[in-house]
Amino acid sequence: MSVLRRRETWGAAAFVAMLAVGALLLISGLLNTAPARAGVSLPQRTDYVRHLRVGLGRRNPRREGISETVTTPAPEDVITSAISAADNSANQVLDRDHWFIQFYGGVQDLLLHRMTDDTDDRYDVVKLSDGTLTFVNREPLDTTGHALSTVRLRDQLEKRDIPLLYVQAPQKIKENDDRLPDGVPDYGNAYADQFLSVLKEHGVASLDLRKTFEADGADWSSLFFRTDHHWNVAAAFRGVQAICDTLRSDYGYSIPARYTSASHYTVENIPQCFLGSQGKRVGMLYGGLDDIQLWRPDFFTDLTYSVPYYEIKRAGSFDQAVLFPEKLREKDLFQANLVALYAGGDFPMARARNLDNPNGPRILLLRDSYACAATPFLALGCSELITIDLRYFHDDLMTYVDWLKPDLVMVLYTAGSTSLDPLFTFFSSSDLLTGALREETPLASMPPAG
Repeated sequence: MSVLRRRETWGAAAFVAMLAVGALLLISGLLNTAPARAGVSLPQRTDYVRHLRVGLGRRNPRREGISETVTTPAPEDVITSAISAADNSANQVLDRDHWFIQFYGGVQDLLLHRMTDDTDDRYDVVKLSDGTLTFVNREPLDTTGHALSTVRLRDQLEKRDIPLLYVQAPQKIKENDDRLPDGVPDYGNAYADQFLSVLKEHGVASLDLRKTFEADGADWSSLFFRTDHHWNVAAAFRGVQAICDTLRSDYGYSIPARYTSASHYTVENIPQCFLGSQGKRVGMLYGGLDDIQLWRPDFFTDLTYSVPYYEIKRAGSFDQAVLFPEKLREKDLFQANLVALYAGGDFPMARARNLDNPNGPRILLLRDSYACAATPFLALGCSELITIDLRYFHDDLMTYVDWLKPDLVMVLYTAGSTSLDPLFTFFSSSDLLTGALREETPLASMPPAG
């Protein structure tokens, strides 16, 4: 019997066993044996906060509630409710200790499958020829509308004498990437190319970091985590170097060389401690684990870092203010997010002040999650760096611009992010209908905002 045939036989047997055990877990886990009882109906978090999987930002959560009697519902209501909640309940039961994901990924690896299907096809995991895991942007999309929204942002900032710089971060799949399995497309770079071409046509300043890494002759695999879609810390630092070079040459900002010199940082490597966004969907047997690095400056630093929405206030050295090493204490690799070691995670708005660089620029950075690793290093080159993530920021952006009065607004998105509507909602509906935008552009000719 050939090796491949044996793999298929063992894989099939393992899969059948997995289904049997999974069925037993489902039956036992979905049965509700708790008696009817009196309880308290507590205030619930909003959908927005629940989506973030965080608390309301208060130190002491509210405990008051309205007492009500919990009664046994009618049988037909139980059946209807069970059917509607079955998918979510099944996933929770099967993934209680993550073994189902681990076993499923192990079977896929045994069968040499390079694509594993997810319940949401946006998150199907593809294994590249070098063993790296990735998501793919499956569909061709038109990013012209998002680019024109960015052009309008530039126009409104110009009226305030504030320049705009768009920075294109790379994605895990490079252009014409031969590591993809045959027949699997990825359109992320096409999104970014179209987006940048519109910006160029309208004279919006941009920096394409994909070209920076290509000019470096970088091994694309070395720029990203093996099991996660984000660039790693070394790549983010290289990106900040290129950004600071542009800030010096094109905007005249004086940024001390030590802030952007890798020789002025110590690097601590923490091996096999990180399971990234893709690894969480297929398990360690399929994708392995990543090392992660802690970069620390060897020079004096004095910063403050605050996240008003969550009442986070930190101050002191680089380590104390903008590194979050407590993230390393999370024992469950499936729950830990070590990308958030830097800058703490994805927040609606955060402010980093460099008290040791009071003459540096004040920059407002519109960001996606790629900015986590970049923020601490970029903050060193600024007197203040304010970051806003429009996926979670629901106030009026231009009102904040008028309040903050930054020296420069920068947008830092990865290639695939150029297709995401929430990241381009720069203007509220009132801005579009009654503001200066209507005066300069007929409403009928406007593409949809975001």
